[in-house]
Amino acid sequence: MHTMRATDPIGQQHDLGRRWLAVLASLLMMVMAGQAVAAGDIDIFDAARDGDNAAIREYVQQGGELSVTNSRSYTPFILAAYYGHTDTLALLKSAGADACALDEKGSNAFMGVAFRGFDETARWLIANTDCDVNHRNYSGQTALMMASLFGNEDIIKLLLQAGADPSIQDARGNTAQSLAAAQGLSRIVTLVKFNM
Repeated sequence: MHTMRATDPIGQQHDLGRRWLAVLASLLMMVMAGQAVAAGDIDIFDAARDGDNAAIREYVQQGGELSVTNSRSYTPFILAAYYGHTDTLALLKSAGADACALDEKGSNAFMGVAFRGFDETARWLIANTDCDVNHRNYSGQTALMMASLFGNEDIIKLLLQAGADPSIQDARGNTAQSLAAAQGLSRIVTLVKFNM
């Protein structure tokens, strides 16, 4: 019976072959991901982030996928929302993008808008999507919690008017009100508490 030692050239060649196969598999996956993300020379993520509607139209006309995600699981729709490009959201939705898609943390487009404070974009999402304003990400956080944490008063009002529930608790037991209180945002605490 032959036992393989660390200096065995056959064993070394076998390990080297496996490493090369792993490298080739990684390269193939990157190439395939690049084909899904870029239609022609258009990077859909850059276009969504920049609100470049002309590039997005061209990407869609070339058959580019709108359900693709980047390394953080952001879709073009989530990125456009995060950067407050309301007109880009309308374009992406009309082209078939999933307005309620989730990122790697289970957050939807409302989360970034609430965090960043884009009132017009929040208003558009409420009026033009059927996404749940009480959606909870994997930590149990809601868009109302995000808006409260960062003191985005107008978005809090919009979310409350749209049915956001201020009593929802995240995985740590925080509510929108307690998060605002922890930040010293007494006006927000009052707004959330009395739904005013």
